Amino acid sequence: MSRNTLSAALNARLGNDRQSSKVPALRTLECIADVTGADVAPLEKLREAALLQAALSASAASGPPAWPEFAAPPAGLADDLLVTDFAYGVLEPLARGFVGRSHYIDAIDAAIEDPALPSGYILITGEPGIGKTSLMAELVRRGKWLHHFNIAASGASTTEAFLRNVCAQLVVRYALGHKVLPSRAGQDSLFLLGLLGAAAMRHASPLVIAVDAIDEAADDGRPGTNRLSLPRQLPDNVYVVVSSRGRNAYELDADRIRHIEIDDDSEANRADLLLFIETFIEDHAERMAGILRSAEQAGVDFTEQFLERSEGNFLYASRVLPEIVSGELPGLESVGDLPLGLREYYHRHWATMQSADPELFDELHRPVIQGFAVLHETSTEAIAETWDLPADRVRQAVATWHEFLNQARTEPGGTPRYRIYHKSFLDFLQSTAGIGSVEEQLLDFVDDAVDWDDE
Repeated sequence: MSRNTLSAALNARLGNDRQSSKVPALRTLECIADVTGADVAPLEKLREAALLQAALSASAASGPPAWPEFAAPPAGLADDLLVTDFAYGVLEPLARGFVGRSHYIDAIDAAIEDPALPSGYILITGEPGIGKTSLMAELVRRGKWLHHFNIAASGASTTEAFLRNVCAQLVVRYALGHKVLPSRAGQDSLFLLGLLGAAAMRHASPLVIAVDAIDEAADDGRPGTNRLSLPRQLPDNVYVVVSSRGRNAYELDADRIRHIEIDDDSEANRADLLLFIETFIEDHAERMAGILRSAEQAGVDFTEQFLERSEGNFLYASRVLPEIVSGELPGLESVGDLPLGLREYYHRHWATMQSADPELFDELHRPVIQGFAVLHETSTEAIAETWDLPADRVRQAVATWHEFLNQARTEPGGTPRYRIYHKSFLDFLQSTAGIGSVEEQLLDFVDDAVDWDDE
C-alpha cells in the first residue's frame, strides 16, 4: 500500500467525526494510534497545541482580513485606499490552501536584511500560474506590508490607482498629516518619494511595499519611465517587492535589483507543489481513496504522476484536483488522462463544452465568456445588452463559467460584477477564442449606439 493510500484510508476512518480544525498530520497520528493500539499519551500535548493553534487561526480568519488601521481612514483618503478591496478580492481567497514557499520567503527576507542592499527592488519572476500572487499575498499577510495588486481586468492596474493607493496607505500608517492627497499624487512618483522618505526616517525597521504583477499594469507609454511610475531610486531602508511573469515580460529599470525566480522545475517549487497535492489528498481523504486505489492497481503513483502532468504549476493543481474529487473533469478515466499543463486544461474545457451542445455554445456560452474577456470587469446585464441576449440566459452561462470568473466585491444591493479570474485564461481566450472579432463587434455596437457629431 502506498503512503498516500494509507494516509487516505486512515483519514477516511474519521468519517463525520473529524474536526475541520485539526491539521491532517494530527488526524493521521490519532488514527494510527487507534488502529495499532499504541499509547496516545505522548500525543496529548501535541494535540492540545495543534488544536489551540488551529482555533486561533480560524478566529483570525473569520473577521475582515484588512487590518484595523485602514478600517476608518480620513474621509478624504477613503476613495484612494484599495486595502479593503484587495483584502476581500485577493488576500482572503488566497489564504485558503496556502502551503510551503519557505525557500522563497527566506530568500526575500534575506535580501531585505542584507547590508549590501540598503534599499531597492526585489523582483520575483515566474510563469503564469506558478503561484506568484499567492506568495505575494502571504508576504503581505505575514508582514502587514503596504501593497498593491495589479489585476488586468479591473481599474486597479492604472498608474494613478497605484500611486494614490500606496500614498494613502503611507499617510495613514505613518501619520503623515495629509487629510487628502493632492491631484499630483497620481501623476508621477515625486509625491510618493517624498512620503517614502518621510516615513522611512520615522522608523528603524524596513519599509516594504508589495507590488504584484507589474507586467499586468497599464503601460502609459512614457519613455524612460517604469510602469506605475515606480522610481528608479528608493530612499534608504525602503524596499519594493515586485512580481512579474518573467524578466522578458517586463524589464524593470532601477539602480538596485535583486532577482528571485520561481522556476517550475526547481527542487523548491516541486517540493512545495508536492506538499500542496498531499495536503489536498489528506483533506479529501474519503473522496480520494478510490482514485488512489485505482492508480495503485494500475501501478502508478498518483502524486508523482499528477506532479508531472501539472508541469510544476500551482494554478493547475488548485483547479484540477477539486474537479477530480467532484467528478467534473472531462475525459478522465485514469491518471494518464489528466490534461498536460494549464493550456491543455483550458483547451479541454473549451472543447468539452463546445461538443456537448454546439448550438448553445455558439449562441450563449462563447459570446458570454468572450464578452467578459473584452469588457473586463462587468455585469451580466451589460453582457446581455451588448450581445442582445436575455439576461436570465446570461446568468445561466455565468453559472456554467463560474470556475473561470471572479466576482468583484460589491456594495449591499449592488449589481454583481465579474471578471476573468486569471491572466493565463485571458491569454488563452485571446489566442484561441477569436477575441479580435468580438472587439470589432463591440466597436460596431458602440458605433450604432452613439449619435455621432459629423460636423
